[in-house]
Amino acid sequence: MRSQIAARRSPGNIFQALTLGLVCACATAQAVRPPVDPAALRGVTLSLPPATDVRRSNGSGCGQVSSDMPLQTERSLVRAFSDAGARLSATAEWTLTVALATATVGAEYQGSPNQSARPAGEPQPDAPDLILTNRGSLFNGDNGRATVALEGTLTRAGRLVWTGNVSGYAESVPCQQVHQKVREALDDAVYNLRAQVIEQIRRAH
Repeated sequence: MRSQIAARRSPGNIFQALTLGLVCACATAQAVRPPVDPAALRGVTLSLPPATDVRRSNGSGCGQVSSDMPLQTERSLVRAFSDAGARLSATAEWTLTVALATATVGAEYQGSPNQSARPAGEPQPDAPDLILTNRGSLFNGDNGRATVALEGTLTRAGRLVWTGNVSGYAESVPCQQVHQKVREALDDAVYNLRAQVIEQIRRAH
């Protein structure tokens, strides 16, 4: 009986339980964004050239890469502005150009050659005293945050109206569901960019 209890309380089992708890917490911690007004951009014709990729690398963290992020960005933009009522056209009064500047989870681990890389200093089964350590642990601030940064430029008939950077985020356990979390952060960034564009067009009208 004691051996069974000890096994259930082993560092490996404790770590698995902590990880599962964090996954559940992150899954419910995502902010719920209010839906966009489908008439927000009604009557607006908008050109959306293909998004460009200005990232330093296509690494998305934990040794994984996201080479299709520019395409995912373009699709997310088309969906987002269509949902807001804009009419998309190659030639339009309004043009929004977008560059993908950042798309990563836990920049601290970006570029690791290990596809299953763990955060540095993550507790090992034979080190129970490190289970709750702060340095490089699962509880270390941004280690599990997916971040996407977009650079946007809005012009009207060739004249600059607005330019700036917007970011989106998604919380996650480090090195878990990397691609999914980066795409969630992308949707968040596009949501924020759309809100900025809607405000700029409203001011212009």
